[in-house]
Amino acid sequence: MKKSVKWTFITVAVVAMATAVGGLGLKHQSQGTEANVAAAPQQGYRMPPFTLTEYLDNKIVNTSELVDKPIFINIWASWCPPCNEETPDIVRAYKQYGSKVVFLSVNATSQDNMTDVEQFIQHYGITWPVALDKTGSVLKEYRVVGFPTSLFVNRQGIITNVNLGLITAQNLNDQLQRISQ
Repeated sequence: MKKSVKWTFITVAVVAMATAVGGLGLKHQSQGTEANVAAAPQQGYRMPPFTLTEYLDNKIVNTSELVDKPIFINIWASWCPPCNEETPDIVRAYKQYGSKVVFLSVNATSQDNMTDVEQFIQHYGITWPVALDKTGSVLKEYRVVGFPTSLFVNRQGIITNVNLGLITAQNLNDQLQRISQ
C-alpha cells in the first residue's frame, strides 16, 4: 500500500473515532455546568492536568498553572508525515494567536528520539514550549491513538475540540479564533 494512501486511511479511521468520542463528550457537557464537568481527554470535558519537562531548558510545564487561559495542545512525533505537513500552518497560527492562546507542543518522546525531535523543532522554527513525554504518560492519559492529535481548551479549562490526524489551516484558525474570544 502506498504511504499516502495508508496515511489517508489511518487519518479517516482516527477522525471517525474522534467523532464518536466527541459525541459522548457533548452529552456530558449538556448534563451540567462547566464548573462541575469531570476531567477527561475528550470534547466537552475538563482538560486533565499534566506535568512534563520542557525541551531545551528542562523547565517544568504544568498545565494546572494555565488556569483562565485558552490553550492549544498539539501532540506529535518527528517521524509522522501529517505532523510534518501541519507544522508550518501551526507556526503561522502561532504568529497570529500566540499572544491570545497558550501554544503547547507535546512530543511523544517515548516513541521518538531526541536527535530527530531537535531537528524537527529547529527545521520548523518552533518557539513556543515543547514538552517531552518521555514515559508516554500523557499519551496514555489522553488516549492518543494517532499522530498528530490537537486539543483546543477554552478559558474555563473545557476541551472544545479534539482533532485527530492532520489539521487543516482553516480548521486550526477557526478553533483558535473560537477559544481566543
